[in-house]
Amino acid sequence: MSRRRRRQLPYGSGGKRPFWQRVSTAGWLLLGLAMGLSAGLYYSWVVDPVVYINAGPSRLSEAHKAEYIFLVSQSYAADGDWAQAQQRLAALEDPDLAGTVNALLESYVRNLAPPEALRHLAALAQQLGAEGGAVAVFAPTAAALPTPTLAAPLFLPTPEPLPTLTAVPALTPTATLPPQPTDVFTYQLLRQEQLCDLEGAPRIEVITQDAALNDVPGTAVLVRWAGGEDRFFTGFKPDQGLGYGDFTMLPDVSYAVALAEGSPEVSGLRVEKCADGREGGWRLVFQKLSNTPGRDN
Repeated sequence: MSRRRRRQLPYGSGGKRPFWQRVSTAGWLLLGLAMGLSAGLYYSWVVDPVVYINAGPSRLSEAHKAEYIFLVSQSYAADGDWAQAQQRLAALEDPDLAGTVNALLESYVRNLAPPEALRHLAALAQQLGAEGGAVAVFAPTAAALPTPTLAAPLFLPTPEPLPTLTAVPALTPTATLPPQPTDVFTYQLLRQEQLCDLEGAPRIEVITQDAALNDVPGTAVLVRWAGGEDRFFTGFKPDQGLGYGDFTMLPDVSYAVALAEGSPEVSGLRVEKCADGREGGWRLVFQKLSNTPGRDN
């Protein structure tokens, strides 16, 4: 009876090669590249990252470039140094700088930025030669109007003649009441009228004028209602007049309107039926009191 000799396996009892012998040359190469890349990234991002020092404005992100342009417009409005403003803007290395500033101005208008910020940006865009609706409304030359003279009428209602007074006995002086505080406004409400010949949806029309009844563009108008508020500017519909602006009304909503620069608030504005049965809106005409002492002309 013959015996069969058992053959000894060369790689242990399982007969499998170690894993480092089972990995191909290409696999080792890829593993080395991955480890080298990871080590390089760790060194450049954590151990010794690149730190920019005195980097120019041209290297800023788009959001920071917009903030930089806005700060240049604020500085130019404060000192009027156009040469310095040009030098600062040139550091952006923008081939279409006028278009960039104009686009920033229009984005500020859409986001309802404060009127002062809009005027400063518009002045910067105008100096760069930009053109557009926002520049035409908010730029200084667009808003420059003839200076009213003292003889310019305010077109206020003619007062009734006072009746002739008769002498009355002098009264015994009493304690003088302290003066009551009164609101000081930049604008007065000159006229309020219902609109019944509207085309389209009912709306609130606002017209702003100076003391000589010239239209004033770029005036911010505030609209409030229960649970909400909005703002619009005059001058964006020049075919209706430079001082014209409007706001679409909704039924069964009561609105209050005032000018951001200071005016009496007109409240209780609602969509109401006209005599012909159509739904009507409102027109408000505000006049600037530029001849009042203590106010800017």
